[in-house]
Amino acid sequence: MSKMNYAKIVTPVGVSQFCWLNVPDTKFDETGHYKTNLIVNAKEGLSITKSINDEVKKAIALGAEKSKGKEVKQANLPFEEEYVEGKPTGNIIFKFKTKAKIITKDGKVIPNKVAIFDSQGKPMTDINIWSGSEMKVSAELIPYFTAMAGAGVSLRLRAVQITKLVEGGNANSAGHGFDKVDDGYVAPAADKTFENEVQPQTNTDF
Repeated sequence: MSKMNYAKIVTPVGVSQFCWLNVPDTKFDETGHYKTNLIVNAKEGLSITKSINDEVKKAIALGAEKSKGKEVKQANLPFEEEYVEGKPTGNIIFKFKTKAKIITKDGKVIPNKVAIFDSQGKPMTDINIWSGSEMKVSAELIPYFTAMAGAGVSLRLRAVQITKLVEGGNANSAGHGFDKVDDGYVAPAADKTFENEVQPQTNTDF
């Protein structure tokens, strides 16, 4: 399948999770990958899941052709339902990534950064994007087949459009993969009056 024929998608706005857009994640591959998960309302993401499933069918057909008619198993999908305490939240988690470097046949290394835009379509540079930021994601659907993994589709990250930026250590709980837990511990509200008072000094050990 020609690269020019790869199907392309643009997601609705979702919340980023495990976000590596400024620097690549090199934990498991020294070449590194730019990547992010995106938590999207399942109804809003229905057209995206349909496009992926359509491409998976094509990948399975391609796998059957390569394996000369042998049964082809389906690889893991690049999305999953979000569950909290065993119950679906009504959200889908899409998983995007792309190689941080492309190595040509002659050994040339080409940087492969993700394009980043603001809500007005203006390119953004020198910005620190953290999990919890809200964004749209543009990606290519890349079909693949291997005897071990089976036939499937990966979501090759191309660009993101930031609609709400979270920088530094300000990621919210969703950005860290947490959701609200019913009947769980709730921190007490801060007593602002007390916080603003000047407290008398007392002897301490530090």
